[in-house]
Amino acid sequence: MILTVGVSLVISKFGFVAAVLSLALVVGIPALITSLFNLKFGVLFTIITAFFVLGFKRFLGDLQLGILMDLLIVLLFFGMFIKQIESKDWSFADNPISKIILIWIIYNLLQGANPFAESRLAWVYTIRGTAGIMIFYFMLLYAIDSKKFISLIIHIWIFLVLLATFYGMMQEFIGFLPFEMAWIMETPERYALLFQAGKFKKFSFFSDPLVFGFTTAFTGVLCFIFAFGPYRKLRRIFYFISGVLMMYGMLFSSTRAAFILPVASLMFLTFITLNKKLMLFGVFAVMGLGVLLVIPTSNPEVVRLQSAFRPSEDPSYQTRARNQAFIQPFIQTHPFGGGMGATGEWGKKFSPWSPLANFPPDSGYIRTAVELGWVGLFLQLLMIFVVLFYGIKDYFRIRDPELRNYSLGMLTVLYCLALANFPQEAIGQYPINLLFFVAIAIINKCRQFDESKNQIDLIK
Repeated sequence: MILTVGVSLVISKFGFVAAVLSLALVVGIPALITSLFNLKFGVLFTIITAFFVLGFKRFLGDLQLGILMDLLIVLLFFGMFIKQIESKDWSFADNPISKIILIWIIYNLLQGANPFAESRLAWVYTIRGTAGIMIFYFMLLYAIDSKKFISLIIHIWIFLVLLATFYGMMQEFIGFLPFEMAWIMETPERYALLFQAGKFKKFSFFSDPLVFGFTTAFTGVLCFIFAFGPYRKLRRIFYFISGVLMMYGMLFSSTRAAFILPVASLMFLTFITLNKKLMLFGVFAVMGLGVLLVIPTSNPEVVRLQSAFRPSEDPSYQTRARNQAFIQPFIQTHPFGGGMGATGEWGKKFSPWSPLANFPPDSGYIRTAVELGWVGLFLQLLMIFVVLFYGIKDYFRIRDPELRNYSLGMLTVLYCLALANFPQEAIGQYPINLLFFVAIAIINKCRQFDESKNQIDLIK
């Protein structure tokens, strides 16, 4: 009651933005303090915040909300470090996956001394978030102490994506809110990017349609995997309906690359599981998709879906192919790249004179190759390979049906993101970059919990 009255007074006196900031402070400061002393709460709060932080910039202006995420992760790391001073037990991170991630972190840190970098300040701004996200993985390993906590993380994840799906549907059927439309109309470039084929791409409460499309795609696939899992009927029905809704919401994002992920994931799942029910579902799904791809239509969502499977006819794909061919000589002659933050927003801000500043990397792997060199690209691909290799290996060893299902779901999410990072920068923005390492941490913990359970069973 008091909070409601307070927010109303702030709105009447200073406006909506001031009210949002005041509410964020009232909720955020106690949450930050709690995160320092309760790592599990901090992990959940960080995941939830990651879903909303960049979308809030639409009505909060140029505030650097990414700093909030950095502060959260620093607090979590400090809290974990204090506990580790007492226990001095780092065994939770003693595995091949953690070691390759640590190597990747060190390589990113060493980029601060890259002799080809045009700006050291660009590295400072880029490493701030990049290293923090990777360090968050180790905090997840430390915080996840039970199968129930894994389940809690996954269900919060699904709930937030469902919320995003419903919000995207609201944008589709009701329209954008005034501040969202003002943000779209702010620059001609943004308007041209979002208004295509006679309608707007929907972005929900995320930073852009790409994040909305990819997040609904791989989480929808995750829900379908759980729908075939070892759970009660009502729970499986919930997962299935959630997956259908997310796939429907994905269409409103008009993100072509996202449309390919469900099909690719079905192929991956069929190869890994050889599950007859899943294979049958896949056959019907592919047949339905085949009909959609050939049927004449004027529906913009279906037209865009059809174009995703005809890249040679897509002008944007051809442009990306030309850009990649153009930058190849630079990549070949710069093994350590042009420095972190050399392209994109930070490149334009800190080294606008550099030819790389205006280069559109489009692909996440191309950005890595340009900024971190082919050595960096090799390490990134090696990291993904190591995670998938040990993850698949552990999947076949896990006996607990629920942990096995969680492991399969997270492996498929990683496969989707590894694939999506080729045509687009899929792993670069919140919340996807965070969920990428959440999935890796869960894969690791599923193996550890299953081994612990088997040891207890042997003792009994």
